[in-house]
Amino acid sequence: MNAGAEGVPQDYGSGYDYWFVVGGDGIILWRGSWNDSAIRAAVQQGLDDMAMAPAPEAPRARHELKAGYPNPFNPTTRIPYQLGDSAGDVAVRLEIMDLRGRVVSTLVDSRQSGGREYEVTWNGTDIRGRVLPSGTYMARLTVDGQSQGQLLTLVK
Repeated sequence: MNAGAEGVPQDYGSGYDYWFVVGGDGIILWRGSWNDSAIRAAVQQGLDDMAMAPAPEAPRARHELKAGYPNPFNPTTRIPYQLGDSAGDVAVRLEIMDLRGRVVSTLVDSRQSGGREYEVTWNGTDIRGRVLPSGTYMARLTVDGQSQGQLLTLVK
């Protein structure tokens, strides 16, 4: 059995197996008594042998609907959002919907400059200005055809 590191004995007097999973690309087997420095050397040697590159950074969302605050709220809540960098203005729509998916209020329906953070205040009213009942509503931000949603709770 190959230990995977220089200076680590090939013949073990132990009946225990320790399996170390390295990424999704390989497995390093360590068999023997627990020896922290030898295990670290075996794991490092295995990584070196596989020449694993660091994982790529996850792409950041281009546009982001941030958490409304306060939430739950009464009588108003603020809804911040960030628009990613873009060349020029982008079409932005921020709507409030009930849990059945019906639009009860449109807070933003315009073109806005990318690369900036915005904030809108919602006072818990519908399109006609009527006060809505207590309940859970969804803020939906749509930018360039991509939507993000977030739940808001109105408490009376």
